[in-house]
Amino acid sequence: MLDEHGGELLWPAPRTFFGAPSCSDLSELDAQVAFMGVPYDIGTLQPSIRTGQSAAPGVARLNSWNTLEYTWPPGAPPGEGAFGWFDIEDGREYLGGVSMTDVGDVAIVGAEVQVNLDRITEATRRVVEKGALVVAVGGDHSISFPVGRGLERFGPFDVVHFDAHADFADEWFGVRYSHGSQLRRLSELPFVRSITAIGLRNVVRFEYDDLLAYGANFVTSKQVIEEGAAGIVRRVVPESDRIYVSIDIDVLDLPIVAGTTLPEPGGISYRDLREGLAAVAEKGRIVGFDIVELSPPHDGNAATSRVTVWLITHFLSAIFGPSG
Repeated sequence: MLDEHGGELLWPAPRTFFGAPSCSDLSELDAQVAFMGVPYDIGTLQPSIRTGQSAAPGVARLNSWNTLEYTWPPGAPPGEGAFGWFDIEDGREYLGGVSMTDVGDVAIVGAEVQVNLDRITEATRRVVEKGALVVAVGGDHSISFPVGRGLERFGPFDVVHFDAHADFADEWFGVRYSHGSQLRRLSELPFVRSITAIGLRNVVRFEYDDLLAYGANFVTSKQVIEEGAAGIVRRVVPESDRIYVSIDIDVLDLPIVAGTTLPEPGGISYRDLREGLAAVAEKGRIVGFDIVELSPPHDGNAATSRVTVWLITHFLSAIFGPSG
């Protein structure tokens, strides 16, 4: 499949998320959920911040097979299985019967920032045109802007951003399309209605001032820990018929996500984030989400990869609700 420049738009993945069927031709996409890898780390502010996020989609796919399997129950004929899992904590099954597919990775090319951003947007646009919920797995956080741009058909929509950092600079070192500016770029899209940032704890003063000037809703990690994630979300996230969620795993405390790009101490817990995401799903329809900044070269025991995969699983479970 070619993009508007005549180059490849997507590369098929040799292994898919959760063993879901692959779809190499988006014109034939027919699923409720579409996993899309975005192996991109060109938006990283180098050399001061380490890279490696481009390897994340492939590693996350591998670890998803160690978590759950799409073909369920065991023995179901190929192509007829349905993803599902049992949560012992509440005695319920989730995602049974939800159809999923893996569309592969956006075809990223070196040194062509605008071409790459355009490809991410175009791939997203084609996925949502087929009615699927796009789950974009990065990659660095700069991918949120082109993914959000690809959701234009849902506009106006609200953005909820879980992150230790504001990512609201107009530019860093003369660069406007980095993982430190993507929330600012999203806020400039005419079909983005509001911005809510949750879990902030390392923010430059001018970003703070600009968030206030924009009218963004934002809360710190300390507030989440003290007030509870679900309560915070109910208080600051607007009721909405369309919500795009961006999850930077560095919102979690440093020991939980040592294998992320810029881990920060003092973050929220896994359960805080899980509860916060579930509360966002109660606020309205989720039209797409991304999860970013897994850095496999710095994830020696694959623990951060498993955290990433389980976050995808739990958030999808909250979006679709219990089975049956």
